[in-house]
Amino acid sequence: MNKMNTRQGDLVRESYEKSLFPSYFSTWLTGKSLSTQKPSISNHWYYYVGFVLSIFLISLWLGFYNLSNYQNISIMLLSWAGLVFSSRRMAAVILHQSVHGRLSKNKAVDAVFGDLVTILMITQDFKTYQHDHCNVHHAPRTFATVNDPIVMFFTKLGIQPGLTKNKLYINFFTTIFSPLFHIKFFITRLRYNININRPTRSIFSIAYISLLVYLSYYISGNLLSLFIAFIIPVAIFYQVSAFVEMCSEHAWFDSTPKSIAEREQDLYFYADISWGRFCGSQYPNNKGYKILAWYFSQLCFHLPVRLFILVGDLPQHDYHHRKPLCLNWINATYNRQNSASNPEKDEPKYTEIWGLQNAINHVFNIMTTKSKNELSRVQNI
Repeated sequence: MNKMNTRQGDLVRESYEKSLFPSYFSTWLTGKSLSTQKPSISNHWYYYVGFVLSIFLISLWLGFYNLSNYQNISIMLLSWAGLVFSSRRMAAVILHQSVHGRLSKNKAVDAVFGDLVTILMITQDFKTYQHDHCNVHHAPRTFATVNDPIVMFFTKLGIQPGLTKNKLYINFFTTIFSPLFHIKFFITRLRYNININRPTRSIFSIAYISLLVYLSYYISGNLLSLFIAFIIPVAIFYQVSAFVEMCSEHAWFDSTPKSIAEREQDLYFYADISWGRFCGSQYPNNKGYKILAWYFSQLCFHLPVRLFILVGDLPQHDYHHRKPLCLNWINATYNRQNSASNPEKDEPKYTEIWGLQNAINHVFNIMTTKSKNELSRVQNI
């Protein structure tokens, strides 16, 4: 069983209380709180932003410093982990909340931080991402259809309706390991940063990239240091993480049976194609090797997923689509649980999927039921 209702998901989360994991660690790891649990600390947006930016800058410095002085593989792996950890949160949390005007509750401040993190990551700029995300992705006419920017991205990579599940998985893994995919993706990112139509941003981006190039030549006399310390984690690993996460995000193309009028009149038009994506699985009742296997899966699969793919409030992304203007985004884990336990009148029930692999499988199952004609049909809406 892939999709669960809230009570079924609560039972999975409650089973973690039988494990050796502290309760609040289990809440962070899974992305789902206990029904009676409250935040353990009072956090603020500037603590979060400061922490993430610090991890990024320290990890970037560590990577170049290591190449200059030690060439230690362990230190380099630590640098890569820090850069992927921070860059994914810069995109999925800081930038995302900024374009909704909810990061600091001050739109001017949000725009500054949105542009800052996108320059540091060399990715899509704040203004164009705000348009694509808020005006297109969130719009009833285009959400999860072929006109959604994310779906446009997918279809070019062979993730589209009308294919068998085996073919979808072949395209999925081919994309992850494709040098052409990574080169094209990164060139697109560069174009958002160095563009004649955005002179101010171009100046800052060129200055930043020039600094990275200078450091690389200073250390190795060529661009090898730049490739190792920056391109591998912030381009390649980041792009893999983003692609994998998006494959599990929504039931792409599944909103198309509804007419435009139906989608625009339905306040929760996205509820049936969005779900909570939680990291973990039920603690086994049996003792022995099944418990050891459970701990192994939590620490060696679900923990890396939580650290590097389903970061920040991504496990509760369905809550974001129901409450996109929520100011208390930093406590999304607890907000979603409260909302799921106490739904508003006529609000559809929340659903959830445990395990990133199950969420991707669910999306691909839906795509196999759709016809390739779905592409042209949606485009003509």
